Amino acid sequence: MDQQEIRALAREIAASRGGKVRAKVRHLSVVGSTVAPGLNALQRDVVYGRIRDLGNMYWLNWLIRQETAEVMGVMECLSDKELTQLLEKMERGRECRIEGIAFDEAGLVRESGC
Repeated sequence: MDQQEIRALAREIAASRGGKVRAKVRHLSVVGSTVAPGLNALQRDVVYGRIRDLGNMYWLNWLIRQETAEVMGVMECLSDKELTQLLEKMERGRECRIEGIAFDEAGLVRESGC
């Protein structure tokens, strides 16, 4: 079957269903010229993994619980900004473990709000 036969067949099928065959093929296009700011789903997943790994490897799960208390301990409910701040604190906590710096001295421990 060549292109002309395929087009003729498409016209017949479209006509039997009450439609028309378009001359120009539609292509997908991206709407908007900029990418939305913030983390995409893949980036967030990588950050979640890194935070969990640091929590397990360096005994910093207490820091995750402290920073997610306002969202009932669900890290996935944090905003992009809060999530990146938590990652920075986790990295600082890792440095404290390695260098022997007290968490209080590093400013990582907050007063309990209970």
